[in-house]
Amino acid sequence: MMALSRNEIKLIKSLQNKKEREEHRLFAAEGAKLVEELLKSPHFSIDRIFYTESVQPAADGKAEWTKISASDMERISGLVNPPGILALVHFPETLKVETDSDEKFVLALDEIKDPGNLGTILRTADWFGIRTVIASENSVDIYNPKVIQASMGAVFRIHYQTTDLCKQLNTLKSQGFKILGADMKGESIYSFQFPAKAVLVMGSESHGISADVHQLLDTRLTIPSFGKTESLNVGVAAAIILSNFKQAAAE
Repeated sequence: MMALSRNEIKLIKSLQNKKEREEHRLFAAEGAKLVEELLKSPHFSIDRIFYTESVQPAADGKAEWTKISASDMERISGLVNPPGILALVHFPETLKVETDSDEKFVLALDEIKDPGNLGTILRTADWFGIRTVIASENSVDIYNPKVIQASMGAVFRIHYQTTDLCKQLNTLKSQGFKILGADMKGESIYSFQFPAKAVLVMGSESHGISADVHQLLDTRLTIPSFGKTESLNVGVAAAIILSNFKQAAAE
């Protein structure tokens, strides 16, 4: 069993902050499920995996496993109840958004600020088989610990890129994608005929789709309300629209 140094503990704890993550090009992922997904991912390089005696290390040569005490795990964990396993992971290389010829749907996120919402959206996108998600540069950092936890490992499977959203949407338009935007005032998703290739833009939790992105929309879509609630959570709205797209594609 190895005792962590003060500097090691300080470094790992500092990764809770975006500035430190970007400076060290490292992020932390906690929990057996997330570590399992990391070990299966070809796109992420694991620096080290720390675990306590309550965890059985995997027989995998992809990472260095370091056994530490429960007290040291508590010191480096960002969770109230540490799960006993934490991986330090290198940032992957930034990849250009290149859609496959058979890709039919891209999800675009415009100023999504809440990490729980982003993680839920990524998990939902993965459920519906969406391979590519792009986000505006002022969206929440994908390596925020709350994003990683809420995604339940989807963050390691989806091709995600932070980009100049307007520029990227114009590129996708040139590739034959129709740009659809979720909006309180628009065509009902229940009567809309989804195009063969589409980008769905989901706007910020408080302000919706930004003015610059709004100008690029081919169609505004709305989820009709049958009750008195004023609005839906952006993650819930994304799930409903993706479900309808998949249903239309199967018909």
